[in-house]
Amino acid sequence: MNREKKEKRAFLAEDFHGRAENIYEAILIIARRSRQIGELQKRQIDRALGQTEMLEQQVVEPVGEETEVHTEEPEPRPQFHFEKPAIQAMREMANEKTKWHYDE
Repeated sequence: MNREKKEKRAFLAEDFHGRAENIYEAILIIARRSRQIGELQKRQIDRALGQTEMLEQQVVEPVGEETEVHTEEPEPRPQFHFEKPAIQAMREMANEKTKWHYDE
């Protein structure tokens, strides 16, 4: 997670000029990269929450005819501060950090 403040600005078609054959190809590349970024973020969240949920499970102890339920104080859930995948993908394309190739 990158916590430094990002410059917020609108992207223009000119930002992607020369990065692909045309603007439509650039949009397709950005969309694919955005999906990749979203999947990576989802995996990070699932991994962190999976560990948290295991710690929050209740312990049930039978006592005679009654059952007592003990719950421990739940730990605070981790906070995630991800940049939106589409914005990150556009920034990567504008800064020439995205590489792609066609399978031949």
